Amino acid sequence: MKNDLTCGVVRDLLPSYVEGMTSDETNAAVEAHLAACPDCAARRDAMTSPAEPAEAAEQSREVDYLKTVKRKSGRRVVIAVLCTLAVMLAGCALKVFVIGTPAQEQDLFVAEAVEQNGILRLSISTPSSATAFWGWTVDTADGVADIHARSVLVSPLFPNGGGTVEVPLDGVDEVRLCGRLVWQDDTLIQERVARLYETKTPYVGDMPALNQVANALDIQGRLGSYTNSLHTSSRPYDWTLELTAPRAVIAKFESSMNAVAIPLLVLVDNLDQVTFAYTDVEGQSYQYTVTKEDAIEILQARMERLEEIGWKTEELGLTLLDSVKDYAASPAEFQRLYQFVTTKL
Repeated sequence: MKNDLTCGVVRDLLPSYVEGMTSDETNAAVEAHLAACPDCAARRDAMTSPAEPAEAAEQSREVDYLKTVKRKSGRRVVIAVLCTLAVMLAGCALKVFVIGTPAQEQDLFVAEAVEQNGILRLSISTPSSATAFWGWTVDTADGVADIHARSVLVSPLFPNGGGTVEVPLDGVDEVRLCGRLVWQDDTLIQERVARLYETKTPYVGDMPALNQVANALDIQGRLGSYTNSLHTSSRPYDWTLELTAPRAVIAKFESSMNAVAIPLLVLVDNLDQVTFAYTDVEGQSYQYTVTKEDAIEILQARMERLEEIGWKTEELGLTLLDSVKDYAASPAEFQRLYQFVTTKL
């Protein structure tokens, strides 16, 4: 066959030639042309070279791109998580060290109270060394001044556990600290006494209420273990405490019993007398009873004894009243009585 194929014809035939779809005669003509035409031969070679390396390279480039995207996305996720944690930690730090929470009454107590020129200056402290307070405010309404603050953890910003608060007394009858009464009628009310006064109960027959009174007064801590018996069928109504531990010095023990009996007579409205049953170290049994009438005589005798040893009893602020029950009229009155009967001679 005469090789008169032109380059254009050969290039049109190359796809079929490469695929093996041309006849032997056409193949011979195409090959004769390719032998004499480097351009067409190069085109044939490009069409017959394997495509896998190019595809593999392309796939490799795609994988590298995906890895790069994944690494960048991972870094973004880590940065986002770290930023979120940092914001949360900053918020927590702001909450516990700066903003804080409203102080609670059990967090604070009045260490000192000084009244001068119509101003009550209270030195306030806390039993917790890890807590500080700021933002002291005094809200006054209906004769009651209530002190509030915010509680935070101690830090260089707020290093002090307590504070000093001044309360103008014009029109103020009582002062409260986070809701708890701390001052009334020119008298500083101790926290323990305020809580004891809150246990007042009208009936001696209410044993659960009596137990609350006894626990607040800490009778077991003062006198030791005991059992209760009540006489409520007729007057005088009696509360008997049967003490289990023997006593060595009866005279000193009577002073401790008085310091328990008198507050009990005040805090239980219809209680007429308190009786203590006990034994001494030799096994001798005793009963010691304090009536409402006895209580006033005990207070009178104690006041005289304090004056004999040089006490200025007016500094204790107690005034002898007609009935021991009258000391339940207010927390301030009860505070003065309690301080008087518990002062050691």
